[in-house]
Amino acid sequence: MKYLVTDYIPEEVGDAWGPFHGDLKNLHKIMQDALEWISEDLSYFQTDIGQDEDETPENLEEKISHPLKWLAKKSSEYGKYFSEAYSTALLKPGQSIPDNLSVVQKRMIIYQLGGGNVTSILNKLTDQKDAVRLLKYIVSLYPRNPINANFGQRDIVNYIMAHISLNCLSPQNAKVAPLKDLQALCRQFPSDKRRCLPNTLFLLTLLFWPEDEDTDQEKEAKYEIVQSAVEHLEKGYWTKMKDIPQRKRRIYTHFFLGKGNGLDKFVHKKKFEKLTKVFSVSEKRMKWFSGEAWKMPDIAKMLKRVSGWTEDKVVYLEGPRKKKFNILPLYVPSVPHSNENITFYLGFTFRGPVACNILVNK
Repeated sequence: MKYLVTDYIPEEVGDAWGPFHGDLKNLHKIMQDALEWISEDLSYFQTDIGQDEDETPENLEEKISHPLKWLAKKSSEYGKYFSEAYSTALLKPGQSIPDNLSVVQKRMIIYQLGGGNVTSILNKLTDQKDAVRLLKYIVSLYPRNPINANFGQRDIVNYIMAHISLNCLSPQNAKVAPLKDLQALCRQFPSDKRRCLPNTLFLLTLLFWPEDEDTDQEKEAKYEIVQSAVEHLEKGYWTKMKDIPQRKRRIYTHFFLGKGNGLDKFVHKKKFEKLTKVFSVSEKRMKWFSGEAWKMPDIAKMLKRVSGWTEDKVVYLEGPRKKKFNILPLYVPSVPHSNENITFYLGFTFRGPVACNILVNK
């Protein structure tokens, strides 16, 4: 393990393996990059199982029926391979974390526990068995003062997403950092948004969505951050979709804007699953598109309606003053033909915020 993840080369293989040292030592990073690439793709293409009814049996055999679980399992196995034997103790309740772990060892244990990429972290909101305890472990493996730590972009993203997910499962948990601390950590992201990962841009749209108690100046500053992130998310989206048939260009909504404050205002889509699981996949989609599902009391109680208007069939958000904020409608036929004042629920996707269940103000 020391050979694979450090510069160390045992004397007895120094010459004999000479041509292969670079490839073998790079294997650790290549696998990590591959898992990250798959995770990023699933953030865009994540869809309900069995929705493509026109697939042939031959194509279905090549498909992974549960890609989220598959990636979570592979990421965990990757972490297990590259961590020491004592790391398995962390999976047992009541075990403490050793103090003498290196940065690489901690990162691999984070992978093993399911915190190595955004998709695996969010999958814990679906597979909730023991998820709170594991997310607590994951958070505790990061430096106590992450603002002073030498974090890479991926580490910051995973750290923040672990906190958001832990709060979704266990609100007001003592391990969860306040929203302001997570916003401060975002200062370490590149100022040039072209150098930001899609996950980074997505988090900026979440974390800097204005709060009701913000001053007008604070709201305007946050809207500027969000709009800049959305501009680059949109470019990245079309790069991903350029070779994808139009009928498959669906947008997956990960979170919705709720009525809470701080991290409590982010409602993950899986919170709706138990309310709609009685329906088939096709029934479920039609209920969302028709607006019927949005009227369910438990869903309406969680979400916050925001105000806007339509202009030539384009949806705009009410609030930003310096620059009009165009919000993509999740279901285009729901946009009224005439110019109207409207309200809608707000969803967060890897293409930017989307307007759901658009209603015209009477």
